[in-house]
Parts: sequence; C-alpha cells; structure tokens
Amino acid sequence: MHNGSIKTLQEIIEFYDNGGTPNPFLDELITPLNLTDAEKQDLIAFLKALNGINWLYIEPPFRFPR
Repeated sequence: MHNGSIKTLQEIIEFYDNGGTPNPFLDELITPLNLTDAEKQDLIAFLKALNGINWLYIEPPFRFPR
C-alpha cells in the first residue's frame, strides 16, 4: 500500500476482499468482496499484465473519426 504496510498483491487483495479495516470513517458501502481463490488468482494475473510497456508500440491514428 502507499505506506508500505502491505507488501504483496496477494495481501492487498486479501485486505480489500475482507472489506478493509473497520474504522469510524469507513464508508458503509465498502463491504467484503467474498472473492473465490480462483478470482483472486485471476485478479493477480491481470494486475501483473498491466506492466505499462505496451503503450510504446501504439501508433497514433492517421485521422480521427468525425
């Protein structure tokens, strides 16, 4: 996380899957996600695929649609 308290994607996903940390400022709409183990692994694979490299290979369009 932003302060280094959570070190791995697995830990971050578990944190959000559990609904965060209860506190007086936690929005009532934030609730546990109840993800399956397979969904968690799929989410980790997806996040690891977002490496930020592919934008280097995108060519601008010849013209924009009207």
